[in-house]
Amino acid sequence: MHRPVRRILVLLPSLVLAAAWPACAAPVPSPASDTTDATAQEALSEAWGIVTSQTVTVAGHEFANHFIAEWRDKPGSERYTLALRERPSARWGSLVWVEFGQQRVLQLQLPPARAGLKSLADSAAENAYQTILDIERQRRLVSDADLAPDEF
Repeated sequence: MHRPVRRILVLLPSLVLAAAWPACAAPVPSPASDTTDATAQEALSEAWGIVTSQTVTVAGHEFANHFIAEWRDKPGSERYTLALRERPSARWGSLVWVEFGQQRVLQLQLPPARAGLKSLADSAAENAYQTILDIERQRRLVSDADLAPDEF
């Protein structure tokens, strides 16, 4: 018999949160403060860009580390949440892809040898960044009441 999975939500004080995540260091306004909801929403929307890595091989981890380091250097990259995923293959190398929202913005094959992973990760970060900027421009231009923002 399976036991039910219990999940616990832990709320951290703002001082601990500011120390752990410098991007979230802006104080969260209390409900009785004079700040508007628009500025609070803008501060929160800019602070939650995360890059997750679901890589399993040593080459995948190395690629992810170089990709994330290059990604952090891009202006405005902290606004976007990405997922790096890997499907390893001993024969052909690993298949790695980058997802933004529900879309695959980049897919590439890592070579079995790890010699050129840094340059490959740097160019992959640049290509993913340009693709995400294109997606954002497209979302701003296309406005259809029948479609959700990610369904065009």
